[in-house]
Amino acid sequence: MRLMQLKRACQRLILLTTLLVASSASFGADSQTDFTALFSQQASSSELEQLTQRLSPSPQAKGLFTQYRYLKVLKKPLVSHGNFVFSKQLGIVWQQQSPFSSTLILQAGRLTQIDSQGQIQVTAQQPASASQLSQLMPTLLNALLSGDLQTLQQHFKLSIHSASNSNPQWQLGLIPIDPMVQKAMPRLVLTGEQKIQTLTLFSDNQDRSRIEFSKLVELPLTAQDKARFSPAMADQLRETQ
Repeated sequence: MRLMQLKRACQRLILLTTLLVASSASFGADSQTDFTALFSQQASSSELEQLTQRLSPSPQAKGLFTQYRYLKVLKKPLVSHGNFVFSKQLGIVWQQQSPFSSTLILQAGRLTQIDSQGQIQVTAQQPASASQLSQLMPTLLNALLSGDLQTLQQHFKLSIHSASNSNPQWQLGLIPIDPMVQKAMPRLVLTGEQKIQTLTLFSDNQDRSRIEFSKLVELPLTAQDKARFSPAMADQLRETQ
């Protein structure tokens, strides 16, 4: 039961970690890249330094996402679409729009879920492993924002396939150091160029999820954007429009 709770929390939170650093990209939904070579060798200090120089911080961002969930029991992936808003001060809003509506709002010590019927459930920070995981994901997010790969090294074993003149895209492989986290989330792969473009998350049963990002905007958030972090404020704002 503890592992299942950890896995569910991990799957919800890790999908939110790279939203603000994503950039427009076009990839085939049926892509099944073999990452064996990526994980075969640990990243060197010089490779990490080069990747750090490519990543740039952003205090806020918003855009669209498409998520593909590849399950062993299904021939075709489950596809969902939606949008996100990120603020380093306020948190992250992850709103799925199809095939059904649902919203996750991740803030310090609190996760708010809104289902397709508008029902709101707020989950406070939990003790033990769930709390550790909820603290790990924002740490990962902030490290990616600032290009602080040294912080990532405290929680993950890193592997890199560096960009080259012939191929400007790089890959970063992450294996959690914590044994419990690794059971729920054995591997992650981030890909990108100047920004992170995709996140692939592998589960312990060999299923995987792939998120592709598009139409990134890094301008200051509007009042409407900020209101989305509070469901009550968002309702009031809609009523005045």
